[in-house]
Amino acid sequence: MLKETLQKFFKIDRRWIFLLLAVTLFVPIMKPIGLPNKTISPATRRVYESIEKLPPGSFVLFSLDYDPSTRPELHPMAIALVRHAFSRNLRVGVVTYIAGSTGLIEEVFAKVAKEYHKVDGTDYVIFPYMPNILAVMTQMSSDLHGIYSVDRNGTVVKTMPVMKGIKNYKDMSLIVCVTGTAILDYWVAYVGDKYNVQVAGGVTAISQPGYGPYLQTNQLKGLIGGMKGAAEYESLIKQPGKGTSGIDALNLAHLLVLALILTSNIILLFIKYF
Repeated sequence: MLKETLQKFFKIDRRWIFLLLAVTLFVPIMKPIGLPNKTISPATRRVYESIEKLPPGSFVLFSLDYDPSTRPELHPMAIALVRHAFSRNLRVGVVTYIAGSTGLIEEVFAKVAKEYHKVDGTDYVIFPYMPNILAVMTQMSSDLHGIYSVDRNGTVVKTMPVMKGIKNYKDMSLIVCVTGTAILDYWVAYVGDKYNVQVAGGVTAISQPGYGPYLQTNQLKGLIGGMKGAAEYESLIKQPGKGTSGIDALNLAHLLVLALILTSNIILLFIKYF
């Protein structure tokens, strides 16, 4: 009788399993559970420490160069990085060389600036999209205002409180590039090495291994890799977000699959030997 009951387990309509999986994925996506993250990669921690050690009022330049195709991995880390900078009372400047990034940048600052009561022009400035990255990087080495005279709203930036004392790379404490392209390589090669500026980055998981040599030579001060890296950074700043949600969903889905496999094998063994 018991064996017959257990055998019904293998006749469950697969749609119930799919429904269970959907619920398992939906819950953490809607609200991060914050499963314990005991393994923070050294590269992610180095980015955190690079920002953490900066004195209040330091100027950090964020190069946010990603579009909707890489949003799931990169948007959470961009939000976490800006949150960290604002929590440290750092001045923030933002540039982008990807046209599709502009709306995402506005989304980041509409959310995070409100959380920390930061004011556009006083605590941060968002520069307009520029297409010619190498020309812009070269110009910024001598006079940032020569290429970015106004912000993305057309407001003159030279008189903004956030830009006080900021003329070129020498006046910046750190540059952080979050990108799904090779733009981080440009920051390392044409700015970090050439003008002795600290550069850190955030990239997609598939791109992460290629930056190992830069980390080993300290050309990159740190690197956040993919959604796992975003979740790690959220853990470091103790503010779970979409990165944590994504990793929670993946972990719970894996645990569900393992539980189903284990249950199936236990039932098979019971039916066969008892």
